[in-house]
Amino acid sequence: MDGEFAKTGALDPTPDGSIEKGAFFPGAWDTTVVDDTSYGVPWYVETRLIYYRKDLAAKAGVTAPTTWDELKSFATAMRDKGGAKWGMNLQPGGTGSWQSFMPFAWSNGGNLTDGDAFTLDSPQVTEALAYYQSFFKDKLSPPTDLSLQGALEQSFINGTLGAFISGPWHVGLLTEQGGAGFKDKFAVAPMPRKQSATSFVGGSNLAVFKDGKNRDGAWKFVSWLSRPEVQIKWYQAVSDLPAVQGAWNDSTLSGDPFLATFGEQLKDAKSPPAIPTWEQVAAVIDGEVEKVAKSNADPAGAAKTMQQRATGIGTGV
Repeated sequence: MDGEFAKTGALDPTPDGSIEKGAFFPGAWDTTVVDDTSYGVPWYVETRLIYYRKDLAAKAGVTAPTTWDELKSFATAMRDKGGAKWGMNLQPGGTGSWQSFMPFAWSNGGNLTDGDAFTLDSPQVTEALAYYQSFFKDKLSPPTDLSLQGALEQSFINGTLGAFISGPWHVGLLTEQGGAGFKDKFAVAPMPRKQSATSFVGGSNLAVFKDGKNRDGAWKFVSWLSRPEVQIKWYQAVSDLPAVQGAWNDSTLSGDPFLATFGEQLKDAKSPPAIPTWEQVAAVIDGEVEKVAKSNADPAGAAKTMQQRATGIGTGV
């Protein structure tokens, strides 16, 4: 939910009783909430997992990482023993890099805000920044973003890159570009655990305009679109993943090992708070992540700068 849009007063609050909050993935539902009021329902979702080359991992003698320590060892082994030039691709700053960094902060118990106050300089966020930076310090991650160069997929396919973090769309991209048999060479794994194993959740929401001529009918339509069987039909038509948890019991999703793992990760996924100023705050985080990754900036100093600048921008609430 765009907090700036919701603050215009144009959207109708989600009516009590007609929509079951518990039917949706919690992280997805939270994207509809502004000032403790829901303004819509999640429509479809996406989250991020670790893509890795199974054959290179076998050569390196490692299995899918489940913790922060294991992820670091995994990336090191993929480079030193698996034959990859880079163990793992992480975004070294730039637009949208907060989506790569924040799952580590969330998994470390950090948060973007506490009420109306930003908490970007907490010990948990600072430690996550230092951990993220270590991949660049130790030359496990490339100093330039491979995805911006259009080289991410081919680097992964040719074995130059051992692993990366991305959403469900990459299953199809890699299968198509990798050619016959390549789908058997890679797998996906959940985000690594520290205090939790939280990933980012994105997607799209459905809302109803407050001044709509038939609000009751519109909400009934939204409710119908939220039925598990309808969500499955929508997935089959356009490949957007269902936001309703019950839809994931369908064999269309549960029977696919790639999709089933995305479904499990969606149970622990977060999005930033729906505040009107989020895009400005996100740009600040992107810039400081870049300084940490590319210029070896002090993580504590970067966290302090994020906090000061975000506080100056405010939440707009």
